[in-house]
Amino acid sequence: MKIHELKTDPDAFVASFRGDKLYEIRLDDREFRMGDMLVLRETAASGERMAEGAPLIYTGRVLSRIITHKLDGYGLKEGWVVLGVRNV
Repeated sequence: MKIHELKTDPDAFVASFRGDKLYEIRLDDREFRMGDMLVLRETAASGERMAEGAPLIYTGRVLSRIITHKLDGYGLKEGWVVLGVRNV
């Protein structure tokens, strides 16, 4: 099992925290596998705002999730995956 630390936009983090979002859409640049752990670290600004120059600042809130399913293809852009997740 690998542990993957990932930046997470505030809106997506809140949805995951509430339990409304049970998936992650990610570039598969880390070779995610079922059973791996995701450590989701909330950022103060969205990725879009950071691309415009906002600094990378973490809020300190963190969630841990286990990958239960990995989906690629099905209209996803090459190299991208949908990861089904559950609480640790």
